[in-house]
Amino acid sequence: MKIGQPFKKNHDFEHMADVLMRRTKDGPVPIFEGVVDAEIACAILGLDFPVDRIAEFTKPGPRPTLEQMWYGYKLMKMAVNFYKGMGYDYVIMTPIILLPRTAMHLMKNPQQGDLVRAWQDEHEGLIRSRKDFEQFPWPSPKQINMFSINYAYWRIPKSMKVIAFVIGIFEDLRCLLGFEQMAIKSVEEPDLVSDILDKLIEIAEAAVEKCAAHKAVGAIAYADDLGFNHGTMMSPTWIRENLISRYQRMADAAHRHRKPFLFHSCGQIEAIMEDLIETVGIDGRHSFQDNIEPVEEVYRKYGDHISIIGGVDVDLLARGTEEQVRKRTREILDVCAPGGGFIMGSGNSVTNFCKIENYFAMLDETRKWNEEH
Repeated sequence: MKIGQPFKKNHDFEHMADVLMRRTKDGPVPIFEGVVDAEIACAILGLDFPVDRIAEFTKPGPRPTLEQMWYGYKLMKMAVNFYKGMGYDYVIMTPIILLPRTAMHLMKNPQQGDLVRAWQDEHEGLIRSRKDFEQFPWPSPKQINMFSINYAYWRIPKSMKVIAFVIGIFEDLRCLLGFEQMAIKSVEEPDLVSDILDKLIEIAEAAVEKCAAHKAVGAIAYADDLGFNHGTMMSPTWIRENLISRYQRMADAAHRHRKPFLFHSCGQIEAIMEDLIETVGIDGRHSFQDNIEPVEEVYRKYGDHISIIGGVDVDLLARGTEEQVRKRTREILDVCAPGGGFIMGSGNSVTNFCKIENYFAMLDETRKWNEEH
């Protein structure tokens, strides 16, 4: 299935930025996706892409292999072609940070047509002790590579921008320690956990600063999954003591260059929303699940303070019918769009188990809604 009619022919990131910053209620509702799985993008673009080799790309180290560099180049090329061709106002790019991470486990799911998903080792990671921490090959902030940002800059029209995607410090903490050891060490060795976070924020803050200063970058999308269906993975108190002030440093770095700081987190994070808005100063929130709280309810609570991004539940995109997706898309738009500060998209990402026809239906119904209003 190749791209037929794009969402719109003309890109307009300036309008998207106005919506993100709640400066306007006028004009069309923009669209956003932070992640579209390679299988989906390839099918839409009509490309033959080696998605089965993604395991190699998930093992970054101090020195990338030739295969990793080749795969990364293919991903960048695909991303530019996809976001341009689909009619988005931006392209997602990630600065290149060679932080060694625990290898992901790739597993097939028979209930999803044997599609491969990557899973993190919950039990342990690369850092098991203070000695491991001290010997760890931490990358220097000076080593942050902007080739991916420049690659997109050279290939997109002036009416588009790059949204720089920065991986979260909590996600990297979980990855480096393993979730179980992170939880244990947060009680038994809190100083070690804090020291790891200090290293991670030094890198992440520098990445945000460097990206936000780049003229191709229109916004920062910071992704740190903090929650699950019923609450935050760590207590709200722990998050306030260990993450909030560090998040604020990154938001401040983005704002120094007048770039929006968009925050993605899966799960139920209601307990820390006030901290994210009032202390961190996030400009927008992304990721919503109907079984946690429908996006309309989040918009009613916080739409006067931050922009709300996305909202069509991934489960519906994966298992629903086209008619159900169109109905749900219009329900969301009718509530969230008239007040401004809303951008349409999936509730999380367009996963490799989503139906392409449902993804297209969401975009097409948004286009129709815009034409009617």
